[in-house]
Amino acid sequence: MNIIAILRCLGGDCPDYGIPIPRRGRGTALAILALLAGCATPSQRITAKLTEYGVPSTQARCMGDRLQARLSTAQLRRLGEIGALNRDRMGRMSVNDIAATLNKPGDEALVAEVIRSGISCLI
Repeated sequence: MNIIAILRCLGGDCPDYGIPIPRRGRGTALAILALLAGCATPSQRITAKLTEYGVPSTQARCMGDRLQARLSTAQLRRLGEIGALNRDRMGRMSVNDIAATLNKPGDEALVAEVIRSGISCLI
C-alpha cells in the first residue's frame, strides 16, 4: 500500500486498495504520515542548529550540506551539543566561536572541517 492509497483510505476509500484500514487504525496511519512528513535530513538539522547558534542562514545551509557529507556521526552529535555549552551566547555565535567551543575537548578534525566549511561557504 503506497502513501496515496493510505491517504485515500483516510478519506474512507479503502476497499479498492486491498487491505482496508479499520476506523481505529486511521489515526495511526495519519500519525505515521505526519511523522514521515516531519523527517529532516542531517543537512537540514545541521543548518537549523547553525542558524540557531547565530550563523547567517545562507552560510548555515551551505555549511550543513558540507558538514553532513564530511563528519562522522559522533562529530555531528558533538556539533549539536554546542548549544548546551554556550546557552548565554545562543543566537550570537560566529563560526569562530563555534570552532573555539569545539576545540576545548580537542577534536581537531571537527574544528578544521567547521572552519573549512565556514570559510568556503562565506565566499
